Amino acid sequence: MNSTNKTLAIALAMGLSAFGAFAAATASDSAPNYSSWSASTTPNLGSGFGAWSVLDNDGGGSAPYAGTYLDLASYNNAGSVNGGLSAWGIYANGSSSAFIDISRAFNAGGSGSANLYNQTFSFAIGSGGVGGAGQSMAANIGTAFSLGYAGGGSDNFTLSVDGGAANYLSPAVNQAAFTAGLTVSLQVTGALNSTSEGYVLSISPFAGGPAIYSTSGTFNSSAYNTSSFTFADNNTANNSYLNDLNITAESVPEPASMAMLGFAGLTSLLAIRRRK
Repeated sequence: MNSTNKTLAIALAMGLSAFGAFAAATASDSAPNYSSWSASTTPNLGSGFGAWSVLDNDGGGSAPYAGTYLDLASYNNAGSVNGGLSAWGIYANGSSSAFIDISRAFNAGGSGSANLYNQTFSFAIGSGGVGGAGQSMAANIGTAFSLGYAGGGSDNFTLSVDGGAANYLSPAVNQAAFTAGLTVSLQVTGALNSTSEGYVLSISPFAGGPAIYSTSGTFNSSAYNTSSFTFADNNTANNSYLNDLNITAESVPEPASMAMLGFAGLTSLLAIRRRK
């Protein structure tokens, strides 16, 4: 191979590599992976996440007021975010002190991440109806971020960052949107373990379409972690649903720019070769 051909080959390889540098999932799991799922049987499927942890309390009653199950599309439940297949369902109702928390760590087998860093974590949630005062749900990402919906107050979600006050969202994300199903996305960017790590959080309809709510800012990642996910149901009137856990690494370097450079270089080299 002469020097011109070698240069062309290198340029082509660089261009192809740039096109292949798009973001890839580092952790992924969804309910359709499971044939069964309950408080006593929670297999750890998917990749990049730790094992399920289930903490439940039936409130001292004789009936199973709190638990988990695999919600199938054939059940036709509102807010099931099942995508036509299935979702993870949880319930805690029938007793004022009934609750259930399900959680997963982000660092299984080294393929996930102990803390989100230049990554995006997303999940889908839905609800058949939260209820009135004393009934609530929450979706927590580590100790740094908490989304909540409480019955009996304003028909709106709240967001707490770094353990601060739970502020209502604006624009509001109401129970009707929650019942229809929501996809929540949290993008975290460096610097890791700093008092001002950047984030972008957005909430979109599970069925697709533009975001209902989006915000950005910084959080103190030196004091508050993003190393796990918890979904909690506190005595809600109806069941809650979870699906599609994903952690995606952000592209570094930015692929479009690299591909453009590679293409420009290759075009120039081809022009040189044609002139020879």
